Amino acid sequence: MDHRRKRVTKNEITDLPVCLLEEILSRLPMRSPALGQCRLVCKTWLHLISETYFSKLQFESHPRMLVRTLPETYRSREIISARIAEGVNGRTFQVERSKKLVPERELPTANFELVNSCHGLLCISEGKYRNVIHVCNPVFREHITIKVNRPLPFYLNSFGLGLSITNDKYEYKVLRTFCLKTNRSAPGYPRAEIYTIGTKRWRRIGNPHSCIEKLDFNTYVHGYIHWIPDQKLLQFICSFNFGKEQFGQLPLPPTYDGNDVRVKLGVLKDCLCVSVPEKVGSVDKFGIWVMKKYGVKQSWIQQYVIENLYPDVGRLKFYEPLIFLSTGEILVSFNGEFLACYNTKMKKLVKKSTITQTKGGIHAIAYNPSLVSLNVVARGEKVRALPEPKKNKGGVEESFNPYI
Repeated sequence: MDHRRKRVTKNEITDLPVCLLEEILSRLPMRSPALGQCRLVCKTWLHLISETYFSKLQFESHPRMLVRTLPETYRSREIISARIAEGVNGRTFQVERSKKLVPERELPTANFELVNSCHGLLCISEGKYRNVIHVCNPVFREHITIKVNRPLPFYLNSFGLGLSITNDKYEYKVLRTFCLKTNRSAPGYPRAEIYTIGTKRWRRIGNPHSCIEKLDFNTYVHGYIHWIPDQKLLQFICSFNFGKEQFGQLPLPPTYDGNDVRVKLGVLKDCLCVSVPEKVGSVDKFGIWVMKKYGVKQSWIQQYVIENLYPDVGRLKFYEPLIFLSTGEILVSFNGEFLACYNTKMKKLVKKSTITQTKGGIHAIAYNPSLVSLNVVARGEKVRALPEPKKNKGGVEESFNPYI
């Protein structure tokens, strides 16, 4: 009997081919805790679920974002996680809120600024002068803390998180740009450092053409991060390759003359895109251009035109493309105040969504949760886990659920 039992164990589900296991696990419902429980079955399942490819397979079809409210009268202490549900049967999109990310429960600090996210990891900066950053995985309430070199107030730190993939080696890196000044009133000289997670040290690299002011919603594509330089006459787009650790420049669309600063970057089907203001007579429009072949100026194609804009509000209007839906709708941010939906077939803005009732602006970044633990990708770093959330009166944990 015992001998027969041992023979049976050889045909357990854990012995199925990896490709078949991957297919089975990828079909588990997003809202079910079963996927998290499967990580505890064995090391093979843990590694499989933690693979970057598998995590992408699970989450890529569910556009998500993190939104921080910017109230007019006080400092926001929370982030809202939102899932974008595409419309069906002629209906437009829906913004579905999940639970909030609460400081000191899912986030390591209450005094923070959103930086960006990359493959499920979130980067936030802390403090008035951004002298400390945290790389977090809110799913597991994990984070690592990285302090910058020479934390002087007039260095004007700014950051960007990215992933380097070389020879099948995955390394997360944090780019730091800062303006070196001899005193507060002196002109700044752009400088940069890189921090490879797991090495515990910053390294000097080449000088950027311009420091990062603020990253747009999603500018990470082909291993590069992109930003708009601080220039009176805009001449190019800044880029940084995390694999080669090199700065670069990309040309702007051919019709843009550089005089209007209302330029926003984004990603459309793994291609860099840019929203630029255009004026036809006295009518304002925004053209969305897509760089079909990365780095090639001649490959810029105008994919969409946002027209029939909101009435003049007496100030500059920004229309930042956030998410391109398969229905032909474009989720845009208007002046960083609220979300709107532009219907490319009807050629008009058809719906507003405030996400929150808080008066003031919003800051949104792209974010797809990941089942990759920091203990896997940040070996050598001190990974801290925040305490388990307290249970409510019904005995249910009040924790962040990224799968809603």
